[in-house]
Parts: sequence; C-alpha cells; structure tokens
Amino acid sequence: MFGWTGRTIIVDLSSHAITESRTGAKQARKYLGGRGFGIKLLHELAEPGVDPLSPENPLVFATGPLTGTAAPMSGHYSLITKSPLTHTIFDSNAGGYFGKAMKYAGIDALVITGRSDMPVYLSIYDEDVELVAADHLWGKDTRETTLTLKEKGSVACIGRAGENKVRFANFVSDDHFSSGRGGHGAVAGSKNLKAVVVKGTNDPLIAEPESFEQAILSAQRLLQANPVTSKGLSVYGTSFMVNVLDHLDILPSMNFRKQNFHYADNISAERMAEAYKSYKIPCFSCPLGCRRVLENGTLLPDYDALWAFGPAVGNSDTRSIMLANDLCYVDGLDPLSCGATIASDLEISDEELTTALLLEKVSEIAQGRSSLGEGSLSYMNKQGVKDLSMSSKGLEIPGYDPRSMSGLALAYATSTRGACHMNAFMIGPELLGKPVGLDRSMLEGKPGFVKLFQDFAAALDSVVMCPFASFALGEGEVASLISAATGVSYSSKDFLRTGERIWNLERLFNLKAGLTCEDDTLPQRMFSSGGIPEGDFKRAIGDYYHLRGWNNMGIPSKEKLEQLEIV
Repeated sequence: MFGWTGRTIIVDLSSHAITESRTGAKQARKYLGGRGFGIKLLHELAEPGVDPLSPENPLVFATGPLTGTAAPMSGHYSLITKSPLTHTIFDSNAGGYFGKAMKYAGIDALVITGRSDMPVYLSIYDEDVELVAADHLWGKDTRETTLTLKEKGSVACIGRAGENKVRFANFVSDDHFSSGRGGHGAVAGSKNLKAVVVKGTNDPLIAEPESFEQAILSAQRLLQANPVTSKGLSVYGTSFMVNVLDHLDILPSMNFRKQNFHYADNISAERMAEAYKSYKIPCFSCPLGCRRVLENGTLLPDYDALWAFGPAVGNSDTRSIMLANDLCYVDGLDPLSCGATIASDLEISDEELTTALLLEKVSEIAQGRSSLGEGSLSYMNKQGVKDLSMSSKGLEIPGYDPRSMSGLALAYATSTRGACHMNAFMIGPELLGKPVGLDRSMLEGKPGFVKLFQDFAAALDSVVMCPFASFALGEGEVASLISAATGVSYSSKDFLRTGERIWNLERLFNLKAGLTCEDDTLPQRMFSSGGIPEGDFKRAIGDYYHLRGWNNMGIPSKEKLEQLEIV
C-alpha cells in the first residue's frame, strides 16, 4: 500500500498478548486513518456503554496517509477512546514527532486493551513490539519519564494525573506536545500503561512522487500567503488571540460571568514576547512552529492555557499562569479543563485567588486529592449548582465565548466530543475571516456552515494534519495530497463525504452510549440576558439535524446511513 502501511498492532495488557492485523484497502479509503480508523475500531471492539476506565475500553493511536511525509503540517497522530470526562467518543489530534515515529515504524493503528497487573510501557522498534516493566517509572512526571526513555525513541507518556485517573489527564509527547483533552491519560492510567515509545526506520511510500511534490508546493504557497498562518501563528503562536479577542471586547472571564477582561494586555502575546526570550519548537514537517519554549525548557502557554489560568479565574499575573501551565505539562493535565474547573469552584467559594492557591489547586488535582479532578460538571453537580459548570456534554467551554459567535455556539452544542472549538473551527470564519468571512452575530444560515466545517475537521483529523492547516488549505488541496500519496483518486466531494461518514459513526456511538438530543445544548448562562436567543438556537439545532439527515431527535436516518455506507 502507498500512504498507508497496512499494519495494525493490537496489544492486550491483561494477557500481555501482542497480535497484528492488516488494514483493508476498502477501510483505508472509507475512513482515511487517524480519527476515522479510531472510531471504526471502537465500534468493532467495544460496547458504547463501556466504562471508560474499565479494561474493555480500547485506547487507539492512529496515523493517517500523510503522517510522516513531506506534506506540510502532517506530523500529527490521533488518540481515540471513550472519554472518562464526557462519556462520549473522544479523539485528540496531537502534534510533535510521535506520529512520524509511528509511521516510520510501519503502523497505521495501535490498539491497546485490557489492564496490566503491573505498570508497563510499550516499546516498538519497527517490527519488534514488547511490553516492558515500568515500576521504576510509576510516580515520575512526564519530563523524568521522557528523559529516561527518549534514547529508545519518540515518547508519549502520562504523568501523575494519569496514574491517579484524573478525568482530564492527558498524554505528553516528547516533553513538549500534549494530546489535548478528554482524559486519554486517565484511560492509560487505568490500564497501568505508563508510556508508549516508538522508533522507526522506514520512509513512507508515496504512489506518485512528482504529483505529490507539486501538491506540497501548492500547499506551502497557500500557507505562506495566509496572514493567520504566516504571521499570527508563526510569530506568536495561538496566544495572538488574546489581543484579537480583547480588541473586540469579547474575551470571557470569571467563569463566563463577564464577557471582557480589563487586564488582557498583561497576558498578551506581544507582552509575553517582550518579557521572555523563547524559541520555536515546530512539529514535524511544520513551517509555522506555533509552540514556543524558554531556554530552560519551560513552554510558553498557548492561548487555551493563558485564558484558563488567566481571565477564566480573574488572574492577570503571567508568572502564575506559566507556573500553572508548567505543572500541567509535568503532571499530564489538560490546562484548559483544569483552569476552567477551578474557575467554576472559585465562583461558589469565598477564596481569594493567589499564586500559591492556584498552584496548590492544580497540584491537588494532579495528585488525585481533589474532587475537582472529576471535571466541572461532575463537581458542580455534587455541589447542587450544575448550571455553574460552563460545559457541554461535560467538556469545559474554551476561551472563545459562544455568546459572541453564533456558529461556534452551534458547533459547541452539536460536537461529538463536547464543547470543543476544534471539532468545527468556526473561529476562523467568524472571527478571523479565514477561509471565508461570516457575520458572527447571525444564527441564520449557520447550521450548513457548521456541518461543513465539522465534516472537514473530521476528515482532516483522519489524514492526519494539524487543524490550523484549515486556515489556508481547503478540501481540494488536501484531496490532491491524499491522491498523490496513496494513488487512490480522491475528490473534494470524496474528502467531505469521508468526514460526514466519520461524524455520523461518532454520533451513533454516542447515542448508543446513552446521550440524547437533550445533550446538544449549552449552559443556561449562555442564554441569559444579553446572550443567545434560546428559541432561535433551538430552531437552529432543528435545522442542523435536518441538514444532517437526522430526525428531530437527532438520530441518523436509515437512508443517511446507507448513503454513507455505514450499514
């Protein structure tokens, strides 16, 4: 096969059995890889009602047909499981070099099931796959673990938060790249899996090298011509959004009690650049390098972390934000859910936030000594004030206020993994005018755009490319890269249809897991005075269902599933 390797590794930690299977050509074409392979494998291997922290819940690492190639922004891989935070299907598009290492080791997908009776890590070197005792690593943070294992290859590991099964614990790859949100680290911790280390020596095979080179050059020109990718992200990383949102007076703060933050300049990308000397650490094959690190190895916070430990909790002290973010990295925590959950707790307490208190709360969460580690929805529900959790389907809303972006509000509510701004990157068209400009205040016409961006994101996450590529590259450009890499003809329509297939399969999984149309909503605070008109929003949800080919309960029709070749 070209593009794909044809190899899936299945590891049963309960029996320490390691087997392999072949990736079928038909499955590869229908689901592409990454996120698509993940949802297909979960449908085949797990009951949707499975307890996320049980041995039966699979943890899937997957590459795509472009992973590890010279295509720009294609060094990513996907992590897929059932989330202990949201109880939905949950994928994470992760950067760094781990995806490249997987591809060079000849892996389309790595499936980990069961639970080891002792701590282990998985070591892969091309065809050699083995489980190794990890007692000496258990209890170590992600930096210590990476330092210990990095000579063996690219390292994806969990920290203390994952070991303690904190519901928003994540993986950290090669010390600087986190796996995102949803609790993948907790799933690994429940399996006694400390890390996966991969080293590969085989270059990906390209079907049509000359056409592939032309498609790469075209993509590179578009990325360079786009001001968001070549200027904003490349110069400042995602933190450039602080001043953009502040300029528009739509930077939410204090657990979304306020829709602005008067001290935004203190934590802006420009101010951070003046105060701290840093350098880029780009992912494999990325011309942007949106992540920045200080000379001592400490990461500069991205926008999500800046917001979560800044405006969300009413904090404008950059030092405390950086320390809290660094704690999240060494302990393996999603900083966004961590800060947002602390913000909800501060709303109902009389505590005055200080640097010491913020760091204490983050540490207690990582150590499993705080019920805040359950996430804001579970925690606030136990406090009897469920509505003060600013979340959808249990996933905390990021620092992009849905009251200010109507399409994003619809995207949050209908997302298959909860309030995730990456499931349909409506911030691009509604805020930055890329790839098209949309009036952010209007709900009319948005259901169609949300569906389009969701389908596009699902397919892009399966390729697997960085989501930020969507600022400059459309379905046509990505389809050309896939076609040349694999030798399988892909049109723009094929690409979007693949995304739609994946989205509907995820919807089926969530419905079978117990979610309903009642979960396609936002916190009541978003509909209160000055917020989203609730009646209009519900009508937009209905229009969205109709465009998706679902009934008024949000259930995909038999005709739609047949059309997508799901049944």
